[in-house]
Amino acid sequence: DEAFCFYYQDNFDILESLGAELVFFSPLRNTDLPPDIDGLYLGGGYPELYASDLSENTTMLTQIKQWSSTNRPLYAECGGFMYLTEGIFDHQKNFWPLAGIFPVRSHMHNRLAKLGYRTVSTSGADCIFGSNKTLQGHEFHYSTIDEMPASVNRAFTFDTGVQEGYITNNTLGTYLHQHFGADPGIAENFINFCQRNSLCQ
Repeated sequence: DEAFCFYYQDNFDILESLGAELVFFSPLRNTDLPPDIDGLYLGGGYPELYASDLSENTTMLTQIKQWSSTNRPLYAECGGFMYLTEGIFDHQKNFWPLAGIFPVRSHMHNRLAKLGYRTVSTSGADCIFGSNKTLQGHEFHYSTIDEMPASVNRAFTFDTGVQEGYITNNTLGTYLHQHFGADPGIAENFINFCQRNSLCQ
């Protein structure tokens, strides 16, 4: 939808080529998650421009938070990650409550916070993409988050040295826009993780 509109088409194509069935929905307009799904993938976009409507869609927010709390697979990047924080301070400093899965708030700025291609390594068996994998992607965002508590696990080490890729339950949130084409095996790991942790079997 308009709030979450940045996805690589290659990522969709690779997931489908590996046997995944993609089911699209709108966190902005739908009030319920689609039935009989095994994993969620929230891409980037512009949630700050639609923060009021996203915040008012409390039914969707509640369902996504419950999804995470029951250890179901959820991957969110950039704007999708912001959606999973406690909320967004927009450019006018208005605060809009959101899913509250991660115990931080997002803050919009008038200048770019991060920009560039990234190489990221994973560590830990609890990463939904597998351990000791190399991810490729980019960062492009005008927002920052509060300092993430040390109690929240980190799955990624960026080539900049930053520890990121925040994990709570089976939810992974990151500012990285990942491209599965660098290693389709990462997408396959994600599919297998969703199958292993599905409640639809």
